[in-house]
Amino acid sequence: MTTHVTLEDALSNVDLLEELPLPDQQPCIEPPPSSIMYQANFDTNFEDRNAFVTGIARYIEQATVHSSMIF
Repeated sequence: MTTHVTLEDALSNVDLLEELPLPDQQPCIEPPPSSIMYQANFDTNFEDRNAFVTGIARYIEQATVHSSMIF
């Protein structure tokens, strides 16, 4: 049995959870807001190039085997 919940109902349920008292006096655990800095590195000089090539080769081999299973 599947029941459909609207977005408004789901959001109101989340709002109700925020008002729910914690019986064991545990604080609400939330991390402090912080910014994330991402720096992309496009250097293709891999430290472990052989492991990378082996991983790709295994992926391609598995993809080939799976593609041959499709009729």
